[in-house]
Amino acid sequence: MIYFAGNLKYLRKRMGKTQDALSSDVNIGRTTIANYESGVSEPNLETLSTFAKYFDISVDNILSTNLEKDGVSPLKGQGFDAKVVALHSPNLGVPQVITVDSSGQDNILYVPVKARAGYLLGYGDPEYMETLPTFRLPGLNNATFRMFEVEGVSMAPNILQGDRIIGEWIESLEDIRDNRVHVVVHKGGITVKRVLNRIKERGKLYLKSDTVVHRHDYPTLEISPEEVIEVWYGRMRLSSDFSEPAEVYHRIADLELDIMEMKKQISEHDS
Repeated sequence: MIYFAGNLKYLRKRMGKTQDALSSDVNIGRTTIANYESGVSEPNLETLSTFAKYFDISVDNILSTNLEKDGVSPLKGQGFDAKVVALHSPNLGVPQVITVDSSGQDNILYVPVKARAGYLLGYGDPEYMETLPTFRLPGLNNATFRMFEVEGVSMAPNILQGDRIIGEWIESLEDIRDNRVHVVVHKGGITVKRVLNRIKERGKLYLKSDTVVHRHDYPTLEISPEEVIEVWYGRMRLSSDFSEPAEVYHRIADLELDIMEMKKQISEHDS
């Protein structure tokens, strides 16, 4: 993609479009377009096809030809409604909106529980995404990360209500790691679960809870690939909980006390 960044900027300006206007036309986040033009990130094939169709330029030319040097112009007036990501595809592409710091490194966007509804509507809207808190953490580099606040007790005792999960962007549903924690953004909501990928066998993803105590309240969810908007692989858990050990440890402790009492009674009886 040696010429893509420069070509995108050149074609946009030749059409007299601002980044905001182009963002609106092709339904791609303005920040994402800015990242493409600066070379911070690169589009997938579907997004390339979107730009090629919009500017009436072949994908090969937009990638491998210096269009400004050759004097190539886009077709004036071209425009259409386009989707960046085909939600039924196993390839999720890249996030529609990311933010970067002054050095060009991706920031981590934080999605608290109260912002979940807005996120489902605004994950591709730069103006909305800019309202979310951003930060960086050492050791989380060379990928795109997002942090989500956990709601409910479905993943207790391993993940508790109010914990924060930092997830790494998953480009393809094929990259899901079986039985590992992921944040799945889908048409029905934002879910923190262990995921089983059975798309090839059954055409479904299965989202499992860890809870034992509340297992009847949190049955395994079954969703289709076309329902998936984003998937984030859980890389880190941030928690402020310093409560006593989980229930299983209490049970072990009680069992140990029972055994001690039984031994004491046996000893007393023998004596």
